[in-house]
Amino acid sequence: MSKAESPTISKQKIRWDKGRIEESRNRIRALIQGETVDRVPYPFIPEGATWLDYEVQALDDEKFIEWRVAEMHRVFDLFPEGDYLPSFTNVPCGGQGIVPSLFGAQILVEKKAPPYNTDRIIGDLERDLPKLPEKVDPETAGWGPRLRRRIRACIEATDGQIPIQVADHQSPYGVATKLIGNEPLMMAMFETPELVHELMTRVTDAIAELVHAIIRWAGSRDLVAFCPPLPFPGGGLVLYDDYISVITPDLHSEFCLPYNQRLYDEFGGGHFHTCGPYFPRYLDAALLHKGLQTMDIPTYMKGLSRRREDMLELRRRSREAGIVLNGSLFAQDPIDLVHRENIVQPDLEFLRQMADGGLIWGDGGPVELGKERLKMAKAAVQ
Repeated sequence: MSKAESPTISKQKIRWDKGRIEESRNRIRALIQGETVDRVPYPFIPEGATWLDYEVQALDDEKFIEWRVAEMHRVFDLFPEGDYLPSFTNVPCGGQGIVPSLFGAQILVEKKAPPYNTDRIIGDLERDLPKLPEKVDPETAGWGPRLRRRIRACIEATDGQIPIQVADHQSPYGVATKLIGNEPLMMAMFETPELVHELMTRVTDAIAELVHAIIRWAGSRDLVAFCPPLPFPGGGLVLYDDYISVITPDLHSEFCLPYNQRLYDEFGGGHFHTCGPYFPRYLDAALLHKGLQTMDIPTYMKGLSRRREDMLELRRRSREAGIVLNGSLFAQDPIDLVHRENIVQPDLEFLRQMADGGLIWGDGGPVELGKERLKMAKAAVQ
């Protein structure tokens, strides 16, 4: 680290129970390896979190670190019994625009939204793709240097006691839509498919370059959490395929799957996230990936609700594929008035069926609610 780049960040005192963290880490690791666990892993975030606006999160390293460490301590102080695992998220430092910035896209910073890019530097693939760098350099391009500073500041302030999450690199398809726009990209899949594959190759290369750079900047692969639900070595790489439902599963298999798979192969399997809706049709596209360890429970299923039958079918299909589900078991969506009676409320019988084969029950709310559900998490595997 150069002297000019050495962070002048206050040291943060870490006072949580490291033994409890190791116990939770081992519990989650055993679950994804198909071993028997003593309870359903239950990462719980108590309500009442403080908030730091996104502009400060993105630009002020010291305030970001102080805020994140304080929030981690708040979770442990209020609910030490859960399976919450601390890690630094670097999402605000570049947001979804971090990889596009490496190609020259400008990132916008606002108080109420994570950093993002609005400009699409490719208007026409035939004309503009040759102008795109074949290889990006995160050390010098875009927000790479800013992210490097953030990572090193986090590690310096905590003596490397808290893992660093990878940046919000999205997925190859997600990055491509931020370079050309979704509708032109879909049209190009039919009109110039060979150019789409060339674009996907370049953005996949860029994501890999960024992840490797993050490992270098952290100083050790063990300090990098590739997957937010599994912030420990071996947790695999997260991919955010948020746009999976705007193209057909066949197009996803042709233009997305090979590039997602290359990243999973390179970084040791991984975690799949999409905002959906992909159930049941788009589940097939997700399950085609090899080496998946975990997958988020879809935000939306049928009719903006989660029917018990749908959730159990998702559990059955994911179990057959050897995938552990991650996320909340029910939703309270105030706009879902039509299907309110179908929204799943967690009960012990349902939890036992969901837990069979693997579930990480991510949850949040009042502390007393967390204590009640932790009892369920323990009883579900007994």
